[in-house]
Amino acid sequence: MKTVYIPHGETVSYENLTTERLVVKGCLKVSCDLRAKIISGGGFIEAGRVFADDIRADDLECASMACTRLIAKRVETSELFASESAAVSCLLSADYVKARRLFVGLSDIDEVEADEIINLRQKKRSLFRFLLASSLRSWWTRLTAPAEDVVDAEYEVKETTPVVHLDAEEENRPAA
Repeated sequence: MKTVYIPHGETVSYENLTTERLVVKGCLKVSCDLRAKIISGGGFIEAGRVFADDIRADDLECASMACTRLIAKRVETSELFASESAAVSCLLSADYVKARRLFVGLSDIDEVEADEIINLRQKKRSLFRFLLASSLRSWWTRLTAPAEDVVDAEYEVKETTPVVHLDAEEENRPAA
């Protein structure tokens, strides 16, 4: 298949879907694998695993996602692998994220591996304005941040932490 289009107001279900271009205006449910070069649209996508080059969507919910570039409003996934960049304007909820550049508005992430992370304040903005603001913030931090990284910094322990031993043999006595 070359192009799959799901119109607004329709819900379509597949077990596996492989296509070059996917346009989702409605709701797409894929129980196993979703593979496409380009995924776009303003609809809702629910899938087991997603493999794509470019993803531009509003809502994504999947178990695992591997892509080159991701631009979305809301993403809920267990694992996100973006080889170039991932930009999520509203909410990114994930257990593990690996990306070269990560731009998020609000996030609930357990573990992140990224070269550059830009957190933006929550504002109602379009995806284009979100990408523009994140690019400007990235450029500004490169100009104003210190050049050297702090690695293996020297530190000195000021005082030792007291150890408290609880005596388990004594009975608990009620307060009089």
